[in-house]
Amino acid sequence: MNLSPRPFGRLAAVLVLASAASVCGAADDKSISVEPVKPFPALAGWARQHVAPSAYVAPASIQRVAIGASAAAPAAPFEPAPVILGQPDVPLAGGNTARHGWDEQVNYQGMQVSLVVLDAGGQVQLRPLAAALRPGERFKIRITPTFSALASVDKVVGDPWYGQRAGQLYPREGMSVQMQAGETVLLPLEPEQFFVFDQWRNERLLLGVRHARAQGEARSAQPAYRQDDAGSSSFLQLVPEGRFPAIEQLIAVAQ
Repeated sequence: MNLSPRPFGRLAAVLVLASAASVCGAADDKSISVEPVKPFPALAGWARQHVAPSAYVAPASIQRVAIGASAAAPAAPFEPAPVILGQPDVPLAGGNTARHGWDEQVNYQGMQVSLVVLDAGGQVQLRPLAAALRPGERFKIRITPTFSALASVDKVVGDPWYGQRAGQLYPREGMSVQMQAGETVLLPLEPEQFFVFDQWRNERLLLGVRHARAQGEARSAQPAYRQDDAGSSSFLQLVPEGRFPAIEQLIAVAQ
């Protein structure tokens, strides 16, 4: 029997050509795509431009804004707004977060918060909210929002599962502290005033920072995401079109 090598040669050639074509096709399908922008690294870059190093100097006299137990009957049960420790899944989009700041067209809005703690020796420490406070420590709350905001501090009483809102602690009821986007504010505003937790284990502060239009259905119902570093905590909230940011965070004494 005479076996001719020609068919096998043609088959090999066809296979080589097909392989080359598949490689060319794969190359043709390649494209360069832009990586999605992660919200927290973008917020960190924005904060480096807007949040100046703390230059707070302790005053000669100190006034305590004692949190203490409340004799007033709480009006209603308290349910904290959700805060998630971690990075959100949806990438940053819209607006401008680089040279001109963090405008209202960005799909996330947020803030950087620090506890400005005055120790017994008169030295100031910056702490994240993950660092619980001890009874008797004097502290302020430093806030830098990405949006024009109103801030207030309420008091929450009761155990962690059945807390009740016991009224506004700072400023007085019916008032709030107004902040511009990128502005850093320390609460209480008065230089000599500091919040102080006494020995009460079931007393907490509720920091509320919201846009002036974040009321009713216009308030964003998305959870806030938080990340802590050595001296501050960063918050971000996804804000759908037609809604406005509103972020809450409980501050408690160490248990």
